[in-house]
Amino acid sequence: MPTKTRIFTSENLALLAFILLLALNLRGPVTSFSPLIPEIAANLSLNGSQLGLITTIPLVCFALFALLTSKLVKHFDVYRILLVGTGLILLGMLCRAANGYSTLVVGVTLIGAGIAVGNTLLPSVLKRHFPLHIPSLTALYVLMMSIGGFVIASSSVPLSLWYVESNHTESGWRFALLCQASIVLLPVLAYFFIKQNKPTKHTQSDEPHHSDNKPVPPSKTSIWRSTTAWQVSGFLALNSFLNYVMVAWFPSILIESHFTQTTAGLNLGYMQLAGALPSLLLTPFINRKSVFPLLCLLATSTSTLSIFALFLLPKLAVIWAITFGFSSSLGFILGLSLVAIKSKDTLEAAELSGMAQLLGYSLAAIGPVTFGALHDQVGTWNPLLLILGLVAVMWSMIGWKVSRPNF
Repeated sequence: MPTKTRIFTSENLALLAFILLLALNLRGPVTSFSPLIPEIAANLSLNGSQLGLITTIPLVCFALFALLTSKLVKHFDVYRILLVGTGLILLGMLCRAANGYSTLVVGVTLIGAGIAVGNTLLPSVLKRHFPLHIPSLTALYVLMMSIGGFVIASSSVPLSLWYVESNHTESGWRFALLCQASIVLLPVLAYFFIKQNKPTKHTQSDEPHHSDNKPVPPSKTSIWRSTTAWQVSGFLALNSFLNYVMVAWFPSILIESHFTQTTAGLNLGYMQLAGALPSLLLTPFINRKSVFPLLCLLATSTSTLSIFALFLLPKLAVIWAITFGFSSSLGFILGLSLVAIKSKDTLEAAELSGMAQLLGYSLAAIGPVTFGALHDQVGTWNPLLLILGLVAVMWSMIGWKVSRPNF
């Protein structure tokens, strides 16, 4: 069984490699789609509502399969569940590269199911093996998510254009999506190096939690009756809503402001890359209780300002992409850390994670399809950015509530 006191030991390296390489694929397979939206829409004759549905399906899967995964972990080996989830991501990316709207729907559904497995179980794995390093390792795997998001999102349009120019075809987007599936093979390979003496049962006896924080009620009490659990879930819900609306439509917003498709996709890549900065800069401070409210305020207020600034000064979109990517990722790290820290044991961590992701991604799923349909009606993104800014103000208020010292 991997040690719980030291991170970089020979016993833990394979497990850490698997965790981090899996995290590399928990964002990019979704964000890689939006830079290609104009090309896919033209090639398949899709409208805004259809495109919004494609960007929303993964979020619905995140919600539904998170709840299912939190139940499966009571009966099956957590690592094998994670391997199956990785396989679903790979199969979905291959299916999505086929030429047709129906295969797009099937592909994004499989991708959403696979990512939901990873999103739900990684906090539980950290709780089981590294309970003294939860915030730092959470920040590290969020860093890998950001790197994966940047690499895949920023490569989408160049790969597509290269294929179009080389083969004189309009299906460059299919080639781009197919190439990106290769990165999912990395965690599959790492899985087979995990030592076979890994535990198969969750234990509660030796998993410490922060004594200065109010824990979620013990497993005999429903997690759905916990005020703390609802506050954590609400914080993650609005974070997910804002992030996925921005990721889905940010390139389209910039194209409306006369950016080229390539530049718009690159700026989305900058947004994803900026998500790595909180992991790199703030990890030494994230464990300090006195700093937590300030970090939460930094995350929520910067996201709010970035959205309103994009409305007022769209020509400086590269700046707002970076600031929003930084603050949204910081909020995500804080929320995920709370899921593990507020849980008493690994089973409870999986249950709270399932609840938070069910509520969070259910709310997030409303965003892209609704904003796509509204854009079809009003024909411009400006009023929709103002609505998004008001949602960010609400997130700031909840963030201040949940980050208070007595929380």
